[in-house]
Amino acid sequence: MPCEKFTQKYEDYKNIRRQKKLFGTFGFRGVVNEGIGADKVKRVGAALAVYLGEGKTVAIGKDPRISSDMLEEALVNGVIENGCNVLTLGIITPNTLSLEVGRQADAGVMITASHNPPEYNGVKCLSKLGRGFSPEEDLVLEKIYFGEFRKAAKTGKKLSDSGASERYRIHIVQYVKKLFPTTPLKIVVDGGGGSASSVTPETLERMGYKVVRFNCKYDGMFRERNPEPTDANLEKLKKLVISENADMGVAHDGDGDRTAFVDENGKFVQGDVSAAIIADHVLRQSKDKDKKIAVTIAFSNIIEYVAKSLGAEVIYTPVGEPYLAQAKLMCGAQVGLEEHGSVLLEWSREGPMLAGVMAGILSKEGMSLSELVASYPRYHQIKGAKTLPAGTDVNALMDRLKQEIPQDYKRITDMDGVRVDYPNGWFLVRASGTEPKVRVFSEGMTEEKAGKFNKIAMEGLERAMMGVD
Repeated sequence: MPCEKFTQKYEDYKNIRRQKKLFGTFGFRGVVNEGIGADKVKRVGAALAVYLGEGKTVAIGKDPRISSDMLEEALVNGVIENGCNVLTLGIITPNTLSLEVGRQADAGVMITASHNPPEYNGVKCLSKLGRGFSPEEDLVLEKIYFGEFRKAAKTGKKLSDSGASERYRIHIVQYVKKLFPTTPLKIVVDGGGGSASSVTPETLERMGYKVVRFNCKYDGMFRERNPEPTDANLEKLKKLVISENADMGVAHDGDGDRTAFVDENGKFVQGDVSAAIIADHVLRQSKDKDKKIAVTIAFSNIIEYVAKSLGAEVIYTPVGEPYLAQAKLMCGAQVGLEEHGSVLLEWSREGPMLAGVMAGILSKEGMSLSELVASYPRYHQIKGAKTLPAGTDVNALMDRLKQEIPQDYKRITDMDGVRVDYPNGWFLVRASGTEPKVRVFSEGMTEEKAGKFNKIAMEGLERAMMGVD
């Protein structure tokens, strides 16, 4: 049976997204000193302190961007001036922050723009359990942010802890070793110059793998490559995997919450494929009889194949980590997956842990990564975007789109944008959370089918745009 406790909230979530003025899918980000600056971040810290109440503790982590120190100082001042304590953890991954909030704080803030270019930065708020604030919590925090509030009579304290990353390394090794064996694999790690640069190589070595480091020193300007670990951005990693005769390559983004894989032949593994493989093998080890997988509405149909083989239920969510966390909480899903390859094993996107899990899967199965990928069905995808004219009413556009596409589909949902499913593929059109664009994804069992669905989406979008002021 579908998880009605979660699915009944779809309309609420749509209404909340329309009401939000500050937070997007997960936190907010922008170009530093344009879309985001010290004053804005300080006020977020102040609002969070008011929300929590005096005497509570906010743990703070950051990625290595050159603007992170400035924003951290502003955030700290906003929190302590309004009566709460801060615990600064330094440069860490979001997964590390999630664990530390659960251990020793009442909330957390990650200063990061994740996979965006170096001129960007942002903030993400975590609740006591270490998961992203729910949409409802975002609205409450926004109300405080845009309202008037007085500083507390007593200021908070600033504390620091430099041991969080080491505790996270230990956590990863313990988690992976409980599930999978290790064999002598050789792995090339591209840390992206980001937060995971000092975590992934060390944890893999502790598990017994031979590691070749590349781009594993903090670089707030991301000079080696664009921080987003896409196929096009990983040319050097792909060549290194081949020249080093390695078993696989692993790459991260700026804060280490995205993990991409390259097989032994230097071929990029699509994110939803790697995420589905990890979910499949982690759930095979699960003792839970009632297996559930939460995935965003943008995820490939490969998950339906995996779920069928496991006898698992698939729970679809709006796009964004907080929605996956809510599905895990409300429905008891063991994993949460995003189309770019992110996996929630606990309450936040795992990064370095996924490298260890994938290596463990290869060790357990005695297969190469290319053989493992080939053991799953292949789906062809097209991903694009269309810039919208200034002032476009995106909600009206989505409503219009539903009227402008042929009605021969199998299923349509508007929980987040418009996804239309056919017997042999689908397309999704949804608004970008960071740019004045709509993103258009299509998938089919063949390239021809994917192209057909992309064409239907694009033509429908063009007609819808003509009919919306």
